[in-house]
Amino acid sequence: MIEFLFADGEEICSYADGEIKRHRSKFIEKYRQTALDNERAKSWKHSGEGAQFRGDVRYTDSEVNFQSTVNGVYPLSDNAAAYSFTINGTSGIYKAVIGEEKAQETHIINSVDYDFSGGCADVNSNTLFCSLRRNAFNSDIAVFDLNSGDYKTVTDGDTLDCDPFVSPQNGNVIYFTSRGAGRDGAGTFIKYSNAAICKLNLSELTVEEVAVSDKLNYMKPIEFGGKLYAIAAPSKERRPNPIIEILLIPFRIIQALANFINVFVKAFTGKSLASGGDNPAKGREYDSRKEYVKGNLINFEKELKKNKSKKDKDYGFIPQSWKLIEVNSGQVIKSGAADFDITPDGTFIVTNGRRIFAVKDGKSTKLCNTERCLAVACVHGSQTKTDIFDF
Repeated sequence: MIEFLFADGEEICSYADGEIKRHRSKFIEKYRQTALDNERAKSWKHSGEGAQFRGDVRYTDSEVNFQSTVNGVYPLSDNAAAYSFTINGTSGIYKAVIGEEKAQETHIINSVDYDFSGGCADVNSNTLFCSLRRNAFNSDIAVFDLNSGDYKTVTDGDTLDCDPFVSPQNGNVIYFTSRGAGRDGAGTFIKYSNAAICKLNLSELTVEEVAVSDKLNYMKPIEFGGKLYAIAAPSKERRPNPIIEILLIPFRIIQALANFINVFVKAFTGKSLASGGDNPAKGREYDSRKEYVKGNLINFEKELKKNKSKKDKDYGFIPQSWKLIEVNSGQVIKSGAADFDITPDGTFIVTNGRRIFAVKDGKSTKLCNTERCLAVACVHGSQTKTDIFDF
């Protein structure tokens, strides 16, 4: 029986009794192979003397760029799971059997217009709650019937609605985070408001703001044992000391010149100015990238260095100011949390991007290392199913 799922880059992973099983998305693999085959089929146009004369020579495999990730995992029953993904502008949701590579995946939805991510599954009704991003600035909460593939959006507006979670007591009650899109008089996007926790009741058609702060963004609300938990992050990170920034200018100029010379030398000799020693970037494909995590821009490399300097051997790439808390009391469960979920026995499963921890009774235990984990998920089921598909 799967204890929890997690996404590691573009792999769907299960954890049970200390054993990790990894599953690669068959859709992503097929998409990649088809794209490469299409490029190879057209390669004759960009090779040979004619292409050299036109200056149109291409090297097929290196010209195809794939940006893919699994951005949501959802345990169902036994070893079955659903997952959401995005690759080169195509997004979708599929069902798979983890640990059985020969088993066929079940298609739920594919789209080039929407991006699916986050959320949770209700195993009692085989229903999935997730975020449906419809453009660059707005997303809605969508509810999927995993048996039929039908879905309905239950929020709308000029907002960014994310990370829905169904109440354990009532399948018609959904917690989610919402940010209003701020615009100027011409309608141009300026910035988002702080992320607030909202509670949507589908039966009563009401939405109430449960938690909001002028200093914090609340992310991924989860109700457990009558309490509400979420990740709280500062809405504005502390600005650097201007005096220190001025003093560092000469060193940054020298560093920039050294990097330029290194690139120049490597281009003509194939060798770097620095030789020998371990490569600190080896195996860290994503560390130097800036990426949005739950609507917040994170500089992976910067945060890795900052967290490593604190002598924490289990450091990740999420700021320590991101704290998993009990919302009402503000009690901190774990710092540096990128994502979390709660098992049926009340154990918090928390990832900092590079490690996954189990937190119980104030004690944190590392379970495993990852390369790039931004989603963990436990089994959830509501006592009463949603009736949204009965209308």
